[in-house]
Amino acid sequence: MKHPVLKLDGPWEVRRNFKIPEMSDWADGEHVEQTLNQVSGVRGCVVDLSHHLVRIRYETTETDYETIRTALSAAGLSPVRGRWADRKARWLQGLDLTSRENAGARPSPCCNKPPGAKR
Repeated sequence: MKHPVLKLDGPWEVRRNFKIPEMSDWADGEHVEQTLNQVSGVRGCVVDLSHHLVRIRYETTETDYETIRTALSAAGLSPVRGRWADRKARWLQGLDLTSRENAGARPSPCCNKPPGAKR
């Protein structure tokens, strides 16, 4: 389901889903939202209690997947663990770090000419 809080506004924003089995009632959902809103770079989140899922939008130049996963664990609501979940987490962390590096990269020179070359 589409939600306006999750609409991406910039090139370095991403949406990620975190499955949290311990999340069972609205109080847990509120706790998750408060925890995530304290993380720098988080632009919005939506809690889906029926699927034990948190959908989050964040800026990769300010935070990354592992930081959010750690914040959730510190709040007492650990995202699902296991071989597949850990592999997916490493992959998403790598995507976030690559996105951060690309955001900080210098623009390439025009027309494959070195900077300062005459046209």
